[in-house]
Amino acid sequence: MKINEQVEALVRAVLDAAVHRDSDRFDSAFNALGASQATLTKAVELTLAVNAAVLFEVHDGLPSTHEINELSRNIGHQERWAEVSAADVHAVLSAVTTGNPPRLASTAGGLSAVFVVAANLLATASQPDEGEWWFNYLDKVEAAIEAAG
Repeated sequence: MKINEQVEALVRAVLDAAVHRDSDRFDSAFNALGASQATLTKAVELTLAVNAAVLFEVHDGLPSTHEINELSRNIGHQERWAEVSAADVHAVLSAVTTGNPPRLASTAGGLSAVFVVAANLLATASQPDEGEWWFNYLDKVEAAIEAAG
């Protein structure tokens, strides 16, 4: 996947706001993605690819149904600030494990769940004690996404 630099910068702004659980900044950055349908589509595609890459790396391959269910509950609980439900999280994680488009609820947390899940996965999978912050980990993930296709 060739990553569009302008879309990537917008996605990074959304992810940064989500990592910091800054709802005002998140809403503003998320709304900037929706300025054009093409930008939003590319942003969702990129973020789903990030979700898949991190999820598969953390679980050394495809996570089990039990792992997806547990992760959905945990992220839904941790990210209540974003009004993202466990069902929204499950839809995102199921989509990346099956390759199908996510079936998201038409709630405040619906589409934003794609980004909130990515922020959570990046933040929890990075190793800040070893100098690898979520944004450094994202750099590696994006390099791998571009190299893969």
